[in-house]
Amino acid sequence: MRRRSRERNSDSDMDNSHESAPLSKTKEDKPKIHDEEKSEKHRRTIGRFRIMVFALGIFILLLLIIVIVVAVMKKVETIPPCSSGQSVDISEPDNPSIFHDLTSKEVKGMMEFLYKQKDLNLTRPDKIEVKTSYIFTAELHLPEKADAVSFLASGTGQRPPRQARVIIFRGDLLIPKIMEIVVTPLPNPTHYTIWKDDIPFGYRPVTGPDYGGALGSITLETDKKARQLLLESFGGALTNCGDTCLTYKYITPVSSAISGRNRRQYWFWMSQFVEFYILHPVDFAVLVDMDDPSYPIEKVWYNEHTFDTLDSLVKQYNEDKVLKKPLLFPNLSETLFSTLHRRGTEFPKTSQRPPISIEPDGRRYSVKGQHVKYMNWEFDFRMSTTRGPQLYDIRFQNNRIVYELALQEISVFYSGYKPTQMFSNYFDSSAMIGPQDKGLVPGVDCPSHATFAHASHVLESSEKLITFKNAFCLFEINTGTPLRTHHSFSPFHGSFYEGMPNSVLILRAVLTVVNYSYLVDFIFYQTGAIEVKTVSTGYILSTPFTANAPNFGVQVSDNINGNLHHHMFSYKVDLDIEGAMNRYRTLNISTVASANQFNPDPNAKIVQGQFLVSEKTTESEAAYKFNFDTPKYHLFYNNLKRNKFGVPRSYRLLSRGMSKQLLPEGLGNEPAMAWMRYQMAVTMRKEHERISSSIYSGLDAKDPVVNFDHFLKDDDKIVDEDLVAWVSLGVQHIPHSEDLPVTHTPGMDLSFFLLPYNYFTEDPAMGSRDSVRIEPNIYNNPKSGVKVSGFDNEDLQCKPPVNNYQQAVEADPSILFETQEGQGTSI
Repeated sequence: MRRRSRERNSDSDMDNSHESAPLSKTKEDKPKIHDEEKSEKHRRTIGRFRIMVFALGIFILLLLIIVIVVAVMKKVETIPPCSSGQSVDISEPDNPSIFHDLTSKEVKGMMEFLYKQKDLNLTRPDKIEVKTSYIFTAELHLPEKADAVSFLASGTGQRPPRQARVIIFRGDLLIPKIMEIVVTPLPNPTHYTIWKDDIPFGYRPVTGPDYGGALGSITLETDKKARQLLLESFGGALTNCGDTCLTYKYITPVSSAISGRNRRQYWFWMSQFVEFYILHPVDFAVLVDMDDPSYPIEKVWYNEHTFDTLDSLVKQYNEDKVLKKPLLFPNLSETLFSTLHRRGTEFPKTSQRPPISIEPDGRRYSVKGQHVKYMNWEFDFRMSTTRGPQLYDIRFQNNRIVYELALQEISVFYSGYKPTQMFSNYFDSSAMIGPQDKGLVPGVDCPSHATFAHASHVLESSEKLITFKNAFCLFEINTGTPLRTHHSFSPFHGSFYEGMPNSVLILRAVLTVVNYSYLVDFIFYQTGAIEVKTVSTGYILSTPFTANAPNFGVQVSDNINGNLHHHMFSYKVDLDIEGAMNRYRTLNISTVASANQFNPDPNAKIVQGQFLVSEKTTESEAAYKFNFDTPKYHLFYNNLKRNKFGVPRSYRLLSRGMSKQLLPEGLGNEPAMAWMRYQMAVTMRKEHERISSSIYSGLDAKDPVVNFDHFLKDDDKIVDEDLVAWVSLGVQHIPHSEDLPVTHTPGMDLSFFLLPYNYFTEDPAMGSRDSVRIEPNIYNNPKSGVKVSGFDNEDLQCKPPVNNYQQAVEADPSILFETQEGQGTSI
């Protein structure tokens, strides 16, 4: 075996040694070979050792990592879950409070009683028709306020009986009508009294039998007579259409005040049956007479023209006497712009989760049934079937501030060139606002740590109480804006810092009325202030694009217009400031000029702001229409309760959502929403003036069942009386392309506040443990070091609860969606 020498003099010497080397080794070479072999063996041994050491090091490192991971996991396992805090019990009570929604036991007793009343001739839900007598809805009927307040004040004695107000459609009568009755006492009623007995049958909102009957009739008739027209015009049909279906879904009521006829009429819109169909209208609609049980089509709208009958349209279409509508949607599956599937450039660049809110020490509020306690606050809440979220007996430091704080109505008035939007004046109570609130999603609609409460309703489709899950959420959250903050940097002003995060309690409902969703928040501040906020989001109501049409809308996509509309909200605020006997005054801000004695010019003037007190003595004086030239504070107070300076202890109502209704008074559907004539109206509370609107408002403008204008016509005295403030909010919306696919919430929020005004001796939040103060150890001497108080709230020593909503909704889809068994859950 030949080996190459490791000692090389040069490349040439190496080459020469190879050429002259003999095939056999000399004796002198053998020791060298032996030494080289030993050296090679030594090197191999060292190499093996190094490999073993390296491998051992890797093993030890892996073992150390495993030990650390196990230790960390064990440590994590030993970290206790965060405390749940104060108690929450939202189960249905056996003995409900006077403000609690109807219970299943009460509804069962009510139904058993009503179906025994032969004079009512009631039909069971599975057999109802337009010409039968049946229960449309029922909900809690509050006792008279004097009785409720007396019971609440004593805490003992006779509790006012629990009652239900029941709406019955008497289609069985020779002259059909609507009855509203009060059934009492619950849960074992013995009698009923008439609340209203003269409501015209034609004022009733669309019901299940109505809508289903009309929809089936016009679908079959249109498909039979105009199928070819629909296929050629819009690329789809109403039946046997596969994935290119058209549908009638959206409707527009036409009141007699608009039509000039004493008939109950609705325009039915046609659209593509896709997500979301309202953004895919086609230029076809029919006017249906809902008073005729055959649901005849009275007018047809096609391609910007009106036709007297469907037969007339089809005949002219076949004879080429009608300008045919071009096929706008050749592929009905191309509907991406209207969907809410994620698309576009994704951001952030990495899958970082958004911030979340936690409660390090658990809930700082408690719930029992529908009664809430939070720090100095206490109140009851419920969900009215017809009007939406309602709050009662709101107290701060055990003093009642508000007896009733309640949503009354949501209205949307549209403008348009086509009849479908020209007549679209919607009153959402007609669609039953309460049942539209359901399925709030933790981590999106509300923080995942929120408490979720259900809402139950009596509806025409069931004898049992129907419960919708996750209708309310209740949570405390840091708003991210300090409640107060002040930093005195310089010793000249005194060196200190004091501030307080703004943690508030929010009761939230999200009302989805077909296309629009409305967030309604009741916000409770530690200062004794209340904020009521409403935010609009959802799909705009679109119409097919029309070139050269008046300025009623804006083209927002290839073939659709987003039309101008006005969102309006009515709230009832029954204030009880130091008792029910209150007064209303304004502080009117103006300017005053006076001589400037510090100026050498004898004619010099100084102009300053001033305010003048204006006591309102009658309801007409208290009907407020905003005027920028006359700013004012609105104060409610008890004249007998003053602070030590002689100033009335008051609450101020501040509106940040005022809007002017531009329609002429008394024209069209405007009388049904007379409450919107004023940004606020103050009236003397009356038991028969409980609500500002009704479920009949969509059709009763000619003679409103609840006529708010009559509230003011009496012009009652409002000095030292039980007063109610009716607050109106609104926002005009001209859609734009960024409203697709849905309108976002920024810029769509409206609110009003109830603010203490000389009610307390100082800010009541000064007692909050949430405050932070930093100051020198020695007054005004930062070099002495600083002392800090209130900064222990971020030292988290527990695991916050996990959001298990995904698993919950996968296991029970009825939390979020209507199941085949029907609406909600019957109990």
